[in-house]
Amino acid sequence: MNAYNTSVNYLKALGISLMVLGHTRVNPQVIAFIYMFHMPLFFIASGYCFKEKYLSAPRKYIYNKVKGIYWPYVKWSLLFLLLHNVCFNLHLYSDQYGWKEYVSHLYAPSEFLNLATSIIFKMHGHEQLLGGYWFMNALFFGSLIVWLVIRYVKQPLCGGAILIVICTVLNKTCWQIPFINISSQAFAAGLLIYIGYSLAKYRIKPFNYWQIALSLSITLIGSFVWNMAMDQNSYSNKRFIPYIITAVLASWSFYSLFDKMKSSQGKCAKILDIIGKNTLTILTWHFLAFKLVSLVIISIYDLPIARLAEFPVITEYSQQGWWIAYFIVAMVVTCGIAYCNKWIKNNWLKL
Repeated sequence: MNAYNTSVNYLKALGISLMVLGHTRVNPQVIAFIYMFHMPLFFIASGYCFKEKYLSAPRKYIYNKVKGIYWPYVKWSLLFLLLHNVCFNLHLYSDQYGWKEYVSHLYAPSEFLNLATSIIFKMHGHEQLLGGYWFMNALFFGSLIVWLVIRYVKQPLCGGAILIVICTVLNKTCWQIPFINISSQAFAAGLLIYIGYSLAKYRIKPFNYWQIALSLSITLIGSFVWNMAMDQNSYSNKRFIPYIITAVLASWSFYSLFDKMKSSQGKCAKILDIIGKNTLTILTWHFLAFKLVSLVIISIYDLPIARLAEFPVITEYSQQGWWIAYFIVAMVVTCGIAYCNKWIKNNWLKL
């Protein structure tokens, strides 16, 4: 379970692709179905790859998480923060349009300082162009939480029960750990990471096709009955447990499908492999890539340039079919950025 796992990489590719698709605002019910599992499968995949050698090497484990999650979050969040006023003047942000009711304004020096402090010490306060970065916060703190659970709670059922109890209490009270503002979201991420670790540790067999069909059918029903998304700080306890169950069922279903095709060497497999290895780049740049399509829509339909600041897309046009362009452009541009970054590292930086 500690070696490179092709099926897990394909799973990550699916998750990031569905995240981009969901952000195109394609269709409310499609989004509801996607949100039932597309981010949980990342946490499950992370837990599946957990290496037990780190249980006796906490410094190395923390260093890896800081290097792989915290540092990219801080680096890109600070860069986008420094460019906020430039982006505002380029109409990427606006005091008329934004994400739902959240609009923007030009930052004063004190605001830059306050937001930079929040980014560095709390992993909060990132820009709207990095809207998906809430995931980095949840993954970082969830990973630290699950290390503690695995290290000190020897019974897997007890470890899972502890995380469920903490989540339900935090959901009920909407309480957050002071200063760093760790909420139910981080513990929910930890629970899913813990489940992924358990799936690997106890060598749970992949589903057969009937089990996959049944699990995805239950997930589809859940998207109507107990639909939920993980990008909130707390959740409804009536929906939380069934949501976790269907998130695991759907994630394991897709893992099982990819396990059946892991020996494939076709174009689809190669594309999935590329996408799965560049999830952070896609997460970081896909909102900005969306703006290219929004510019085209604004030009064609003679819309006010201020609408370029709508996040993540110009919804009514996206739902008329432009979601296809948003999705394709975002995936191509972000994978292109990843390719260029790799080429520069392999060629220029070695000179």
